[in-house]
Amino acid sequence: MNKRNRTKYTVLGMLALSDHTGYEIVKMIESSTNYFWSESEGQIYPALALCVKEKLATCKEETSQKIQRIKKIYSITTKGRNELSNWLKKEPQATLVRNELLLKLFFGKNMEAKDNLHHVIHSQKALEEEINTFLKIRKKLIHEYNQSPHLKYWLITLDFGLRTAKAQLTWCKETIKVLESE
Repeated sequence: MNKRNRTKYTVLGMLALSDHTGYEIVKMIESSTNYFWSESEGQIYPALALCVKEKLATCKEETSQKIQRIKKIYSITTKGRNELSNWLKKEPQATLVRNELLLKLFFGKNMEAKDNLHHVIHSQKALEEEINTFLKIRKKLIHEYNQSPHLKYWLITLDFGLRTAKAQLTWCKETIKVLESE
């Protein structure tokens, strides 16, 4: 299954939450799934058009009072819910990991040790910030969506990110010790 098809399912999943404009879907992805599954704006709009073409979603136009332009609001159809449900039941494909830090460290003997150390320390700081962000998101989700039937699933995916970041942070600390001992 190619990325384009999975973009379609990302869009359908967002529409299953509620009706949205393309812009709202982009913003929702940026603040939620983007931490583990990214989609660009350039992927979302063609996927929305495809969903409408395949009758997985509908599109209605409304005139926006604020900015005097037409807003396209998308809704998932029954066919779209069935398509999403069928995809959700399929086994997920393995994800190819692309980590530039690891690639640079793999070839690390070709540069000075201090540069390798710098990369890992920089990664450590970024992970610490990411963990703080995840904790803030968790608190906000629990506060704002404590009655939502989606909350436990959002927290499950957030917990994966939090645990992964903590494991990577541990790896950074141990790697720094190894690099400093050179």
